[in-house]
Amino acid sequence: MSFSTDEFKNSLSHFASGVTVVTFSDTTRAGGLTVSSFSSLSLDPPLVLFSLQKNITSHDPLLASGLFTVNILASEQQELSNQFASGKIDKHELIQKLACDLGHNGVPYLNGTLARIECELEKQVDGGDHTIVIGRVLFAVSDDSKRPLLYYRRNYYNI
Repeated sequence: MSFSTDEFKNSLSHFASGVTVVTFSDTTRAGGLTVSSFSSLSLDPPLVLFSLQKNITSHDPLLASGLFTVNILASEQQELSNQFASGKIDKHELIQKLACDLGHNGVPYLNGTLARIECELEKQVDGGDHTIVIGRVLFAVSDDSKRPLLYYRRNYYNI
């Protein structure tokens, strides 16, 4: 049996996911990227994971920083998702423009999100053309009054 890359991508697009922006800061610059491959992993110890494409510019700085924050986007934050997904926008400048506060782990976080989960890098695992990033949760907070931003079949949805 064989299948094309396009068939595989189309099949995966049928899985609805929440939308996150993972922010990080190395010694000189803050950064961030849109991630839809986020998941909880363990309650004890508290662990989360996401996959990080190896060929993007954020890959090495994020792993080298050792700290990151998962910002779970609210329904009205589609534009933030697009900005952090763009290869044409300087994410450090974007974080400065957004006047992001620093979390307990010293990493900038986005205001107005559905939730934020501050982590330290626990482990990285090879995952083909991605690195599976496992983070130990240091702090978590959420806003139950907000609604999620969802991604399904290459489109955003609000519920």
